[in-house]
Amino acid sequence: MVHIQDFDGANVEPHWGYADRVVPCKNDAGSCAYLDAVYGAHDVGMTYVGIMWIVICSILLLWALYRSLTPGPRGKRTAALRALLHRYLLPNIAPPRPGWARRAVTSIFGHATRLQVLLVAGMLAYLAVFSFVGITYQTWVTPVKNSDPQVYNTRTSLGPWADRVGVLAYALTPLSILLGARESLLSALTGVPYQQFTFLHRWVGHVIFAQSALHTIGWCIVEIRLYQPQPQVAREWIVQTYMVWGIVAMILLLLLWFLATPWGQRLTGYETFRKAHYVLAMVYIGACWGHWDGLKCFLLPSLLLWGADRGLRLLRTALLHHRVIGGGVGVFTTFACRITPYLDAHDAARLDVKASVPAAPGQHYFLTFPRGSIWQSHPFTPLSVSDDGLAFIVRARRGETRKLLALGPETPVILSGPYGPDISAPRESSVLAIAGGTGIAYVLPVLLEQRCKGPVQLVWCVRERADVEWVKPEMAQLRQAGVSVTIHVTREAVAPQEKMGSEAVSEAVSEAATPGELDVVDKLAAMSTETPPETPLETADISAEKPFIASSDETAPLTRLERYESGRCVVDSVIGSFLNKTSGHSRVYVSGPAAMVAEARHAVACRADPKASRKYGDDVEFFYDERLD
Repeated sequence: MVHIQDFDGANVEPHWGYADRVVPCKNDAGSCAYLDAVYGAHDVGMTYVGIMWIVICSILLLWALYRSLTPGPRGKRTAALRALLHRYLLPNIAPPRPGWARRAVTSIFGHATRLQVLLVAGMLAYLAVFSFVGITYQTWVTPVKNSDPQVYNTRTSLGPWADRVGVLAYALTPLSILLGARESLLSALTGVPYQQFTFLHRWVGHVIFAQSALHTIGWCIVEIRLYQPQPQVAREWIVQTYMVWGIVAMILLLLLWFLATPWGQRLTGYETFRKAHYVLAMVYIGACWGHWDGLKCFLLPSLLLWGADRGLRLLRTALLHHRVIGGGVGVFTTFACRITPYLDAHDAARLDVKASVPAAPGQHYFLTFPRGSIWQSHPFTPLSVSDDGLAFIVRARRGETRKLLALGPETPVILSGPYGPDISAPRESSVLAIAGGTGIAYVLPVLLEQRCKGPVQLVWCVRERADVEWVKPEMAQLRQAGVSVTIHVTREAVAPQEKMGSEAVSEAVSEAATPGELDVVDKLAAMSTETPPETPLETADISAEKPFIASSDETAPLTRLERYESGRCVVDSVIGSFLNKTSGHSRVYVSGPAAMVAEARHAVACRADPKASRKYGDDVEFFYDERLD
C-alpha cells in the first residue's frame, strides 16, 4: 500500500501489522476508497485473529483449572460424561465396516477420531467465515499517474481478501508449533499426550499451505494483471525485498508440505523428513519475517516456542546423563545398552539399558545411538523398569534401527525423556490389555505393577510363538501374579494340546473347591502341557511350561497361565466379553497397529452407556498407543 500513497508532508496513521497510512488521503477518490477498504479489512481481520487466540487460550486455561481442582477420583457424573464422549466423539471417523467408504475416509483423515475431525471442522468453519466477513466487495477503476488516460488500474477486493488469508496463515503459525512440540505446553495444560496432537498439527499445516498459496495467487493476479502498465509494474514488484522473501517462504512451505505427505516420506524416509521438517520450519519462519515483519507478533512466539522445545529436550538429556536425575552429579556419560537380537523373530531385538532413571507405565524415551548417528533419535516404550535399568523391544527393520544389529552385543546410548502421561491403573480397577507385536511394551508395565483388585487380562497378538521370547522374564512375573494371558499366533498353527490343556485347566480351576480337587488340577495341568515326543526341541518354549495357579492365600482367585490361539484375535469380542464380566471402574489398554486401535476404540464406544454410568457408576477408560507393527 506504500506505492499508492503520497508521504510528502503528510501525517501517518499506524495500523497494527500493516503499513502506516497517510492521512488525509491525497489520491483520487477511487484510490482513497480502495485504501479505506484495504485498511478497514485488515483491522477487522486482526480483531478476528485476536478473538480466535482468546478463545483458544480460554479453553486451555479452563481445562487446566478443571484438572487442578478435580485431581482425585470422580463420581458418577464424570463417569456418565466419559461414557458420552466414548460413545459419540471418540470412535474413528471412518466407518467400522470395510468397504469403499472406509477406504475413502481413511485416505483423507487416516485413523482420526470424530472429536479430532470435529475440531478440524470447527477450525475450518471459523477460518472460512472470517476469511470473507468484514471486507468491502467492490471494484474501483483509478487513473495511473503520469500515464496515458487510457491506461488505468483496476482495484478490487481481491487484494484485501488475499491480505486477510495471509494474516490468518501467520496467526496459525504459533498454533502449529504448539501442536507439534514434544515438550508440549498443551500436554502440560490438558494432560493429553503430545502424540495425539499430531493430527491437528498436520491439518493446521495443510490450512497454512492453502492460505499461503491463495495469498500468493491473489497478489500475483493483482500485480501482474490488474495493475498497469504491464509488464513494468510486475517487473518492479517482483524484485522488491519483501517479494523476494515471500517467494523464498512459499518455496520452503511447499517443501515442508510435500515432505510431510505420505509420498514425500516414502521418497526421503521418515528420519530425513523429521530432521528436514525441523530445519525448514525455522528457515520458513525467518523468511516470513523478511516478507512482512509487521506481523512479527506471530512469528516471534513461534521462534520462542520452537527454541524452548529444543532447549528443554537438551536439558532433559543433560540432567539424565550428568546423573542429576537418577542419583549423583557427575560428568556427561552415556549409558550402556546390551543388545539381544531375535533374528528368527522378524529382526526384533531387546535392548537392556543399564540406567537408574524414572519411567512410569505408558511413558517413553527417545534413544540415540552415537555409534550409528548422533543426529537421530527414536521413541521406545520401556517394557519394564527396575533398579538394573530399562528394557526395550525394537524392530530392526531399516534405517537407524537396522544398524543396531551391527553394533555388537553392547553399545552406548543417550536417553531423552521420559515423555507421556502415567497410565497406571487405580487399585479399584479391572484391566484389559490388548497388544500387537512390540505394542506389548506399552501395556506390560501396567500389568507388572500388580496393584489392581479387579480382574486383569492380557491378550497379545504375535506372528510366531518365538516372539514371546522377547519378554520371557516379564511373562514369568505375570504368571506369578496370576494374570490371565491369551496369546494369538497369526502365522503359525497352535498345537491342540496347548489349547485344550489351557482350557481344561481353566475349567478345572473354576470348578475346584477343595484342596484335593486342586491337586487334580495340578496333575491335569502337567499332563496337558507336556511336550509330545514329535514336537521339535526349539518349539518347546515357555508355552510348554507347567501352568502356574496363583494362590497368594486361601481365598485368592485362581487363574490360568497363558493360552495360545491360532489366527488374529477379534478385538470387539474380547472387549465385549471382558466388560460384560466386570463392573465398576475398568480400563482398556490397547497398543498395536492403527487398525487394531480403531477396532478397540469402536468396541468401547459401542458399549459405553451414559445412563448406566450415571446410575451405577460403571466407568470405562480407554488408553491407546498406535504402532507400525
